[in-house]
Amino acid sequence: MEDQNQVFEQALGLEGPWYVDRIRFDSESRLLLIHLDFEAGGTFTCGACGAVGCKAYDTTLKRWRHLDFLGYRAFLQGPSPRVDCSSCGIRQALLPWARERQRLTLPFEEMVVSLAREMPVRAVARLLGEHDTRLTRVLDRYGQ
Repeated sequence: MEDQNQVFEQALGLEGPWYVDRIRFDSESRLLLIHLDFEAGGTFTCGACGAVGCKAYDTTLKRWRHLDFLGYRAFLQGPSPRVDCSSCGIRQALLPWARERQRLTLPFEEMVVSLAREMPVRAVARLLGEHDTRLTRVLDRYGQ
């Protein structure tokens, strides 16, 4: 199990304090759920000003849609910490895989943009199993 977690950490480009805690693979529902966590005492970057070395203030458990894996819908799930920033106060930490308040990972958003250049948004939505309104919001953020 530990080797498997390390492979996914490398594939996701995770660096400390983040790590893959466990992986749930459900062949019946065709779902891959990658549980993330962070090391106790780890520090983060403030999502508002970019200050580094901020301690976690609290966390909320969230789930983000990621790129499919061998035909399985893949999700990252884990804590989304808020930090106590000396400049800004309590703010959302910068997450290396997703934008603030978004439920899609950055690689997933990039794939949406690439596909939408080649086909209508509704076709992309059907292909990815996502609602076209959600994908349109992604495209609006990228100026597409």
